[in-house]
Amino acid sequence: MRHPSSARLDRFPLRIYLGAAGLLALSAAALLLATYLRGIPLVRMLRDPASYYDYSPFSGMISYGGILLMTAATAISGFAAATGLRWRGVLAGVAAFSGYFVLDDLFMLHEGVWPRLGVPEEVIMTLFAVGGLAILLAVRAQAGPERTWGLYVALGLMVGSILIDMSLQSDPATVVEDLLKFTAIGVWALFWTGVASGAVAAEAEAEAAMPAPAKVIKLEGAKWR
Repeated sequence: MRHPSSARLDRFPLRIYLGAAGLLALSAAALLLATYLRGIPLVRMLRDPASYYDYSPFSGMISYGGILLMTAATAISGFAAATGLRWRGVLAGVAAFSGYFVLDDLFMLHEGVWPRLGVPEEVIMTLFAVGGLAILLAVRAQAGPERTWGLYVALGLMVGSILIDMSLQSDPATVVEDLLKFTAIGVWALFWTGVASGAVAAEAEAEAAMPAPAKVIKLEGAKWR
């Protein structure tokens, strides 16, 4: 992958920022228009839920914390997949898996949206399990079991959370389920942050191992990008 010179602080041209601003504005406008056409007040889509519905800002604190952690895992894995030298396929899969997890959790897709479309919640939970297993097998193919303990811990905690969610319905069970889920997400984010750091650091290690003439050639090439 071709990168601009690392000596530049701002690595994107102005047109990238203008294009990003335009796409974000159009996306927000499209969402607001869709809600307006459905008769939903626009202010409901713009204001913070706690402020709009006048409830405690700490409501959903654990749930939102898990969403933030999984969003971080998505961004970190995606960045490493795009810029790193190692495990790019696995990291891209993790970014996709984590990104969908965020959307599903934030908008309650498996609980409210998919069942309305005729897809049972159990099917979505099964697909989550298949995705996690696929990631585990991909990691096991590239690293020994002793190097993936963080992934085992995260998946084990998440499996426990899913089993409780699908089998028990009570307030104590909900507390245990959500705590297991939050802890699993935190360990998941920590594990993939470590993997991503190794993938990105590999480029610096490869550059440090270059002979001096190769470094000069690379530097001269970067000046023309």
